[in-house]
Amino acid sequence: MELVCPRDHSLLARENGSLRCAEGAHQFELRDGVPLLLLADEAPTQEGYWATGAEVYRDDPLEFEAGKIDPYVRKVLVGTCGNLYLDVDRFTSYPIPQLRLPAGEGRSLLDIGCNWGRWTIAAARKGYAPVGVDPAFGAIQAAGRVTAELGAEAEYVVGDARHLPFPDGSFDTVFSYGVLQHFSPPDALLAIAEMGRVCRPGGTALLQMPGRYGLRNLQQQARRGFSEGAHFDVRYWSPRRLRDAFEQAVGPTRLEVDGYFTLNPQAADLALLPPARAALVRVSEALRRVADWAPPLVHVADSVYVRAVRRA
Repeated sequence: MELVCPRDHSLLARENGSLRCAEGAHQFELRDGVPLLLLADEAPTQEGYWATGAEVYRDDPLEFEAGKIDPYVRKVLVGTCGNLYLDVDRFTSYPIPQLRLPAGEGRSLLDIGCNWGRWTIAAARKGYAPVGVDPAFGAIQAAGRVTAELGAEAEYVVGDARHLPFPDGSFDTVFSYGVLQHFSPPDALLAIAEMGRVCRPGGTALLQMPGRYGLRNLQQQARRGFSEGAHFDVRYWSPRRLRDAFEQAVGPTRLEVDGYFTLNPQAADLALLPPARAALVRVSEALRRVADWAPPLVHVADSVYVRAVRRA
């Protein structure tokens, strides 16, 4: 994995237990072997979810229990997977989804906002050589533990989606799920531009976002008076706005249905969910298959994929 300075994109080299850019002007720490590649003067996308000095150096109070999933994953499962996963204590295995991409065959993939690594591990299982990036050091530590526990192979970096520490055109596929929906529009546009920068020409950028006109999403927007949202609130982009942003930053773009009535409809998790929630996912899957034959239904999907091909 080749890393560059997130400030000036010059190559980073190891020097006395840290990483320093080619000009020597910028230095970054390695903590437990993990590169910490955040810009200290950049405001976090989410307050309290960042590799601050206090987070990196505190004693981790997580309690590990035999027969249970990683304690960090238990703590963040609902936040990363949604309300279908409320019964955290019932999970004795990890909800690893199915990646909606062709077989990897060793190609590189970047998972932006990987948190504890569920999509990064899904990519590894599908034959990709994945790298996960997230601004939370605790999340990256958990991702490394879970990846090792499940016998997968992946690399992880602490970094910012708006300032990715990777060279131009360094990944065959750039992926993100359930992340940019929490960014302010200006931050999201910066992250989309970075997706385009690090994706190789002819490569694929695949992003999941909430659809503005989905039934569930309209209800959620109505509850807050159709305001734009702030802090960790979900932002709802129109199909046109999503398409225009990716057309400009990446290349030719199309929207696809991910699901209805939820922002995380994972058929791979059906056996892990209670019957009523599993039924909702089955209905979502049925409607998604209908949408394959009726493309306009993408405009009323609650969860959509934006798929773009990086222009040369």
